[in-house]
Amino acid sequence: MMFPTSPHVRWALGLVSALTVATVVALLTLGTDDTADNRPAPVTPSNIAGRRTACLTGDTTEAGNRTDTSTIWAALQEASQQGQLNVQQLFPAATTADQALPYLAGLAAQHCDLIVAVGPTFGQALNAAAKANPHTSFVAVTVEGQPSPAGVATITGSDTDKAAEVRRQALALPSPGH
Repeated sequence: MMFPTSPHVRWALGLVSALTVATVVALLTLGTDDTADNRPAPVTPSNIAGRRTACLTGDTTEAGNRTDTSTIWAALQEASQQGQLNVQQLFPAATTADQALPYLAGLAAQHCDLIVAVGPTFGQALNAAAKANPHTSFVAVTVEGQPSPAGVATITGSDTDKAAEVRRQALALPSPGH
């Protein structure tokens, strides 16, 4: 099929095409209603399972070198089987309290109701994290000779004693919304 090649015809076809595109764009733009009634509701994180959450964290190297980490994790997993409790663990590489603090803040933002920190690096960051997140319970698990962080609960003793106390605190968490 041959199209007319005269300049006037090409100009007219171009004008018609441009007007068609402009009309479609205008209809699409003007046809949408951005009133508050038509906007989707803002998304806010929530615990749709209605369960409390306990989180175990610490520096990956420090936690790996401790004998109590696996015992505490097993106690949290057992507690999750006995009560309405979700458990999770996060062991990033963090060698200073300044590096640990964003991880603690992230766990609090994910609605961890109880954050259990093992090792001195995360222990040093707990006070600042507790002040910034007053609705989250923070617990430091320490070993003999390790200073206790100010402003948070500290658990010491044998591995079995530490695990039992972490389990007790996890099961004692109030139900979400209470």
